[in-house]
Amino acid sequence: MDGTSYPKKYLRGITILFNSFAFLYFIIIVLLGIIIIKNKKYKQIWLLIASYFFYWYSSELLISLLIFSTLLDFNCGKAIYKTKDQKKRKFYLIVSLIGNLGLLGIFKYTDFSISALNYFSSSLGYELGLPLLNIVLPIGISFYTFQTLSYTLDIYLKKMKPTNSILEFGLYVAFFPQLVAGPIVRACDFIPQLRKNIRILPDNLKAGLTLVMWGLVKKIIFADNIAIFVNGYFADPTLYPGSIPAMIATLGFGIQIYCDFSGYSDIAIGVAKILGFNLRLNFDKPYFATNISMFWKKWHISLSSWLQDYLYIPLGGNRKGKTRTHVNLMITMILGGLWHGAAWNFLFWGIYQGTLLLIHKMLIDLKLTRTINIFKGYKKYVALFLTQYFVFMGWILFRVSNIDDLKFVVIKYITFDFSSGLAQISNLIQLHEIPLIFLATFLLIHIYTFFNRDFIDKIAKTDLFNWGLYLFIMCLALYFLSPLETVEFIYFQF
Repeated sequence: MDGTSYPKKYLRGITILFNSFAFLYFIIIVLLGIIIIKNKKYKQIWLLIASYFFYWYSSELLISLLIFSTLLDFNCGKAIYKTKDQKKRKFYLIVSLIGNLGLLGIFKYTDFSISALNYFSSSLGYELGLPLLNIVLPIGISFYTFQTLSYTLDIYLKKMKPTNSILEFGLYVAFFPQLVAGPIVRACDFIPQLRKNIRILPDNLKAGLTLVMWGLVKKIIFADNIAIFVNGYFADPTLYPGSIPAMIATLGFGIQIYCDFSGYSDIAIGVAKILGFNLRLNFDKPYFATNISMFWKKWHISLSSWLQDYLYIPLGGNRKGKTRTHVNLMITMILGGLWHGAAWNFLFWGIYQGTLLLIHKMLIDLKLTRTINIFKGYKKYVALFLTQYFVFMGWILFRVSNIDDLKFVVIKYITFDFSSGLAQISNLIQLHEIPLIFLATFLLIHIYTFFNRDFIDKIAKTDLFNWGLYLFIMCLALYFLSPLETVEFIYFQF
């Protein structure tokens, strides 16, 4: 019952990573095209061509799936809006749902379903032995599928009118900064921005480039260096007995995935800003949340809000009694877990997150969150610690696909087993001294940025000399502190 580790899915095996010189060359060419081209429509065409090239470079013929989703939902959206017959409106919506979720199901979940069927049939004494199809997982399919579905769902719910321009809709779906790993953009937010002329303004350039550089620092300096220690530990956790290594490695992965994914989001939002587009914030200091519900309002906001608006609320939300509310929460989080990947650990992670949300909701219903006064003025800090303790335990389920290793790490994390000697812990620290220094450094920076939330905006708004000096320092840091090997963004796998 082993899970599948992060799958390889590219036909070429490579893509234009944000943290590569290839992307630097690519974005320079894109920006030059925007500067040279004066006509608004031709600028949109140029951006669409660039976005398709960006996707084709790693996916080759699988770009046909992206184009299929674009054409399907463009036409379904128009059909839903034009007809007044409710049955026909539902029919076109169902066509959109089947077309998009069907493709996602085939390419992402077929092999997982086969392996699950083999496992359960074997446990019942029947050896089916069905062969895996080894289907290539198209890059970004989870993101652009949800994005196009939100368009047809919003039209069906009468929240927006469809666009009559296939060029506008095509660019909305394929816009390269957020195509591969989000943020998941709503059409009602993005398409109206396309109706303005695309221009590179000085203020947008400063703000966007500052955010891009900060995203690269988080990804390359912190996430990639910390990954050296994290990957070393999780390759075989049993080599490191005791709870302290498990806790440090769990903390390390939590920081790694945050720096990796929020770094990607910062770069995507920053590049979009340079081009004159405003994308919504995707992370809002989630590790300072004091309850699990608050955490999910701050982590991967575009996905959390999508699941809430298009799954939890349509299921009934909290409008049909406590039992139904609990069921709706659990269904939402299980599907949210499986959205991340077709593996057992993602299923367990979804169940775990759903359970945490149910416990929190029950505590609220019982009014226990207001009656725990024994900590007095320290109550907020206790709530912060407890919330993050369980949030980080969830990252073990997210990270470890092997069931035996998963059990080992979780047990060490929750039992506070300090049997391993100081010599072993000291050896672990010495072996991974540099990654652990980066881990500690980021924690200090993260605390500083929590209390100084607008520090990136302050850098972007400073005078040209100081702004250039900040960027120069960031460039030096990237050059001297980056690891030897480029690490792929974690969420490229989903």
